[in-house]
Amino acid sequence: MKIKVIFFLFILTVSSISAQDKRDYQWVMGTDQEAGSGFSAYKFDFNKNPFSPEIRDKGLRFDQTNASVSDEEGRLLFYTNGCAVANRDHEIMMGGDLINDGEFLDDFWSNGGCWSGYPGRQDILILEDPINEEAYYIIHKTWERAEDGGFDVFSMSYSYVDLTLDGGLGAVVESNVDFYTMRKFLSSYLTAINQSNGEDWWIINPGIDSVMYIFSLDDEGLNLSQKMEVPTGFDQKYASSGGDAKFSPDGSKYAYFNLYDGLLLYDFDRSTGELSNVRQLSFTNPMQAAFATCEWSPNSEFLYLASADTLWQLEVSFEDLEEGKVFIAEHNGVNDPFSTQFFLSALGPDCKIYIRPGSSSNSFHVINKPNQKGTACDLVQQGLVLPLVSARGGFPNFPRFRVDDDEKCDPSIISVFGEEVYWRRDLNVYPNPADDYVTIEIPENRNGDLYIIDAIGQLVYHRTDYKGIERLDVSFLPIGIYRVEIIPTQNEGRMIYTSKLVIVE
Repeated sequence: MKIKVIFFLFILTVSSISAQDKRDYQWVMGTDQEAGSGFSAYKFDFNKNPFSPEIRDKGLRFDQTNASVSDEEGRLLFYTNGCAVANRDHEIMMGGDLINDGEFLDDFWSNGGCWSGYPGRQDILILEDPINEEAYYIIHKTWERAEDGGFDVFSMSYSYVDLTLDGGLGAVVESNVDFYTMRKFLSSYLTAINQSNGEDWWIINPGIDSVMYIFSLDDEGLNLSQKMEVPTGFDQKYASSGGDAKFSPDGSKYAYFNLYDGLLLYDFDRSTGELSNVRQLSFTNPMQAAFATCEWSPNSEFLYLASADTLWQLEVSFEDLEEGKVFIAEHNGVNDPFSTQFFLSALGPDCKIYIRPGSSSNSFHVINKPNQKGTACDLVQQGLVLPLVSARGGFPNFPRFRVDDDEKCDPSIISVFGEEVYWRRDLNVYPNPADDYVTIEIPENRNGDLYIIDAIGQLVYHRTDYKGIERLDVSFLPIGIYRVEIIPTQNEGRMIYTSKLVIVE
């Protein structure tokens, strides 16, 4: 009888996981390699177990603006780059070529062709119509001419998709409908979450007037629900496009983050849409424009905050947030082939947080265990090697799904990234900086191939069968910053050990 009960509970567990909402399981991204008249880009399909990055050779190109949606079984329905809408066959949807149409697109951005998609880190969302499961709102922000001759975001708009049309491929039946206009919205920070009834939506975007604008999408359509003033104000010059905003996976908190305003962490009521009990964490203002990003752990206990070169973990239970702030890592300086500094972060359905550079990199960073405190979260820099260089393109901007589910993600998805992928681990190199000799220590005293690569990606030194701990003469290297890599000879786990090396006089 005990065996039968255990088996029954196992079946219930498996059934619960397999029935998980999979509307964010397809990530369509990137414009990466030109191939004749077409192109090759990449996508993530978390329906596949083990999961690995894949190549796509048709569909839309992306700059950063990116949103997609799948059905609850994880089948791709459509996606958008902010200029056009593509159906599940990666063809432009009927009526889907006029998104964000206007002066900015026609006369300024990509000469009217929107070759690589619309700009913006977090400026578009796809939300299911609460009263029609076969229809979706695309919420987006259009850049418009300002009085000073530049461009700013003055209105929130929507376009409407009916999936029953064109044989089930869908059609855009309304385009660029302004539902709220003001002096200026901040670029980025557009995010949404289901209301407590599980059907309607709350949508938040901050304005330059230091107000959080909270909209409701319900059976009456889109309407402004409330405005909440931010007592500390927003940085008038750099807040726009400088960071992002995320709801916690359990729906109880809302985080707004950039380096100029710092972190604003609110309690959130999904019944009323009210933000309350704001706590602030300040950061040192950069001397020039810089990007930052934030993302939550699946258990909603930790918030990860990243600038270009630094990653912190914040335990949000502390009333004084400074007490909960823990340094995780500094960017290791690796170029792959260009800078891999932290730019955007996203929690995957596999319970890992992915952090991508801004452009032109062969790899993403991965936080493998974001529910673990401190460095036990297991950040692996350059930990996910892609099939192509990620020339451009952001992560899809999803609303927070599975808020009312017990499991916010599926840890049973195995992240095996393919034959060409190496897990990056830190290599101990000392002294560092150095001018003549260094000791390079491989964990477990393993042997391997040693590579030293300069700042522009050129190999300047290679040695086979390098011993586990050995002094190395580096006096021949010019002053500068280098990357040291060792691939062990016996490497069943496909590890690559890496470190930054600074050579001084």
